[in-house]
Amino acid sequence: MPTTLRIALLAGVLALVSNLIVLGFIQYRTHDEALSEQRRQVVEQGTVLADVYRTGGMPALVDGIEDTVTYGDPQTAVALFDGNGKLVLGNLAAMPTTHGAVREGYQSALLRLEHQTAPREAAIVAHKLPRGEWLISGRTVGYGLALRETLERSLLIALIVAILLGLVCGLILAQFVGRRIGKIVAVTDQITGHDLTRRIPVSDGGDAFERLGRQINEMLDRISGLMEELRMVTDSLAHDLRSPVSRLRSAAHAAAEASDPAERDQQLSSVVKQSDSLMRILTTALEISRSEAFTSRSQFSRFDVGQLGAELSEMYEPVAEEAGATLRFHEPEQPAELFGHRQLIAQAVSNLVENAIRYAASGETIDVTVGEDGRRLSISVADHGPGIPEERRAEALRRFGRLDSSRSEEGAGLGLALVRAIAHLHDGELVLEDNKPGLIAVLHLPLRGA
Repeated sequence: MPTTLRIALLAGVLALVSNLIVLGFIQYRTHDEALSEQRRQVVEQGTVLADVYRTGGMPALVDGIEDTVTYGDPQTAVALFDGNGKLVLGNLAAMPTTHGAVREGYQSALLRLEHQTAPREAAIVAHKLPRGEWLISGRTVGYGLALRETLERSLLIALIVAILLGLVCGLILAQFVGRRIGKIVAVTDQITGHDLTRRIPVSDGGDAFERLGRQINEMLDRISGLMEELRMVTDSLAHDLRSPVSRLRSAAHAAAEASDPAERDQQLSSVVKQSDSLMRILTTALEISRSEAFTSRSQFSRFDVGQLGAELSEMYEPVAEEAGATLRFHEPEQPAELFGHRQLIAQAVSNLVENAIRYAASGETIDVTVGEDGRRLSISVADHGPGIPEERRAEALRRFGRLDSSRSEEGAGLGLALVRAIAHLHDGELVLEDNKPGLIAVLHLPLRGA
């Protein structure tokens, strides 16, 4: 069944059900109000006739019954019966039939007026007079029956109208939904045709279609970013591997051609060095990919980041001294526990410290600080080197994002990219700030339970 027809039928069913509920409520309320009004009239009429008898005796009661029969409406029933149930006066053909014997007070009964051939349902009030006579007054429920018949006819008409209106509203709704979805399909068709610049038009509304459009646009932005990053990674990888591979080939060729053992050993040592450089580039790129694809938390555990920072600082102190710098660790005031991957966090902090040592000037101090503010834990590494201009910090965080365009310095531009990937794995972020002079690399990680 086409979606348009299904929506139309659904709208028709909903309209039908809503009309049935409304009509049922109207019938319920109208029926109750009609019964209440009928009881009030019957009780009031019976009370008046009983008061007439008490004040004026039987002659006054006879006059009252005759006036009621003469001037009352066709639904009014009033009569006086003797003790044996024989009619004395009134417009009833016989004593009313009730569930059991007639008793004093308000009750339902079947009675037949003198001009009717079949008994009808009625509400009556019976009063037993001192000499044994029965004073019967009441009203038939013809009004309630007529109302019920009218509602039943109205219900049939309402069903037909509800079905027709529901189908029409459903078709209009289906056309509206179809147009909104058609816009999305048109954009996806253009994207399928390799035009990733297209986006679904959205407004400031908050309906489901607007939310869907924004989600699709965000997904397309993410896909475009990944494709652009993939292109940059491919270009950068090819560019960065070209020189080491060329040097490796040249060193291997020179080693093969060398006749002097000392020269051959020197060339073979160069081959090993270039191979190690290639291995570092490929290993770091693989670690970034693994960190970005890592989704399981099975290897996460609680550990003290302050203790980890102290261990790494102690390990890198000799390296910093060889470079002419001083590495200083600022221990937190209280244990800074984190639920995360200890080995990956250690790798991220090591990369930041190695970068700081590489660019720190002789005689300067490198500060490693661990702290928390109740919501997140921060690990910062600050140096006083050349720093990174604010407009180029985003480039420094990309894979193979080397600020040295000549590629003359050692490295592949993967260190900060790996740190950022590890931060994202822990739902955190890597922020680069100005140390005036130098750079502060801050790793923000949210605190959460296991």
